[in-house]
Amino acid sequence: MVHLALALTVFYVSHSLLAWTGVKRWVHSLMGLVRWYRAVYTVIALLLLAWVYVAYSAAGHRQAFWASGLPMSVAGWSLILLGAYLASVAVLRFGGMAFLGFTPEPPGALVRSGLHGHIRHPIYSGVLLSLVGWLCLSPNWPTVLSSLITVLYLPIGIHLEELKLIAVHGDAYRRYREEVPALVPRWRTKVG
Repeated sequence: MVHLALALTVFYVSHSLLAWTGVKRWVHSLMGLVRWYRAVYTVIALLLLAWVYVAYSAAGHRQAFWASGLPMSVAGWSLILLGAYLASVAVLRFGGMAFLGFTPEPPGALVRSGLHGHIRHPIYSGVLLSLVGWLCLSPNWPTVLSSLITVLYLPIGIHLEELKLIAVHGDAYRRYREEVPALVPRWRTKVG
C-alpha cells in the first residue's frame, strides 16, 4: 500500500509540476521542446500511470466494506461510463489530438459552452464519478487509498489550473468562476 501511495503521489506531483507554466518555460529554454512539450508530458503521464497500475495490482485486494454484486456492478459500470463520457466530451471539445500534444494547441478564447457552461472542470467531474463507480466495482483497500489520494489532490489540481487560466484569461475567467460551479452543476428551478 505504501508503494501505491508513493506512485500516486509522484503521479500527481509530476502532473502539477509539468503543467506549471514556469516549468514549461524552463524546459522550453533548456531543451527547446515548444512544439512537443505536451506530447512528452502525455508520455510521462502514461508511464507514471503504468507505475500506479503495477503498484495497485501488487497491493493486495482485501475487501474493504461491502461485497460487490449485480446491483453494485451495474451502478459501478454506469458511473464509470458516465464519468468517462464527461471527461471524453471535455477533452474532445479542446481537440483530442491537441490535448494529448500530437497536434499544436490552437490559441483560443475561454470556453463557456457545452459542458463548460454548467461546470468548469468536467474532466475532474468525470474522474470523480469514475472513482465512485470503481469503488462500487472494487471495494477494497487499494481502491479506497487511490480514491482518497485522488480526492485530496483534486482541490490542489483545480487551484493550480485556475491560476493558469486566470493568467491567460484574466477577469473573464474570474467572472466565469463566479458564475459556474467547479464540479457539480447547480440545479435551477423556475419561480413564478
